[in-house]
Amino acid sequence: MLSCCLNPACGTPFRYLQEGRIFSIERAVALPGSPEPQRLIEHYWLCGPCSLHLKVVVENGLVTTQPIPAEPAGGEVAPANLML
Repeated sequence: MLSCCLNPACGTPFRYLQEGRIFSIERAVALPGSPEPQRLIEHYWLCGPCSLHLKVVVENGLVTTQPIPAEPAGGEVAPANLML
């Protein structure tokens, strides 16, 4: 159940679907006695202000946040990202 912003420095309580962003993370979990891992979908929420500069990532099996990389100055697209 979603209760607050995933950003540990924030803690804003979750109240409305219109505010912020909800992320669905699918993971495979090994259950005792089951021959195959079971799919588990977990939901995480970032409040509006945090969702502007953070993204949700899974690292070493843990769900955490990372800063969103800044765009190049002037809104220019980096040459490696150009589609021809």
